[in-house]
Amino acid sequence: MRRQDRISILNFIPHLLSTLPLFTKMYLQIGVMMESVQLSDITCIDLFGGLSNEYIKACGELAPPAVRTLGMDITFHYISTNLEPAMMTPSIKIIPTCTYDTAPRDLDVLIIGGPLISHRPPTADKFMKEAAKDAKLIMTICTGAMWLASSGVLDGKKATTNRCALGVAKQMYPEVDWQDERWTIDGKFWTSGGAGAGIDMVSAYIKEHFEKPIVDFTLELLDFDPTVRGRYYAA
Repeated sequence: MRRQDRISILNFIPHLLSTLPLFTKMYLQIGVMMESVQLSDITCIDLFGGLSNEYIKACGELAPPAVRTLGMDITFHYISTNLEPAMMTPSIKIIPTCTYDTAPRDLDVLIIGGPLISHRPPTADKFMKEAAKDAKLIMTICTGAMWLASSGVLDGKKATTNRCALGVAKQMYPEVDWQDERWTIDGKFWTSGGAGAGIDMVSAYIKEHFEKPIVDFTLELLDFDPTVRGRYYAA
C-alpha cells in the first residue's frame, strides 16, 4: 500500500467513527435542561427512556424476545440552577440531580426545553457554551433553541424554534439562520418547533440511530409516528 493511500485511510477514520450510530455504545448519559420549561417540551425524553435496560426489564413479557437484549444503560441528568425542586408548567416541580456547575459536559445527548425568554440564568449560559463543545448531540424543543441561541452557540448555524416565536427569534438573535421547519438539523444540533415537533424529531432520530426492533417497540407502545407530519410544515 502506498504511503499516501495509508494517510488517506487514516484521515478518513475520524469521519467514519463520527457516522457510527449511538447504539454501538451500550451506556448513554443524557442531560435535560428542564428548569422553568413547559412540561410537554421534555416528554420526548421518554423515547430515549424506552431504549433503556431498566424500561425493557420493567416491560417484562410485553417486550418481544428480540428486544430484550437490546436495551442500554442510560443515566438521565436533570439540570437546574440549584438542587431545589424546579418549577415547570403546569405547576409541576421536579427535583434536579445536578446543577449547571456540576453537570457533566461530555454528554451523549443534551435536551433543552423551552422556557420564557426572560429565563436566562448565567450559570446555564456557561454550561451551554461548554457542553456545546463536548456533547455529542444537542436537541432543543420549542423556545429551547432561543435559550441556546442566547449563549451564542447557534451563531452561524441553521436552527428553528416554535413557529409562533420565529419572528421574535430573528429579531433577538439575527446571527442564527432561522428556518421555518418543524425541525432543523445542523451537524450535532437538532432543533425543533413546538413540543409536538420535538416528539417527532426525537422519534425520527432514534429510528435513524438505534436498533430497529427496540425503536419500533418503543414507538408502538407510545403510539408515536414521526412520519405522519414529517420534518416540514404542510404550508
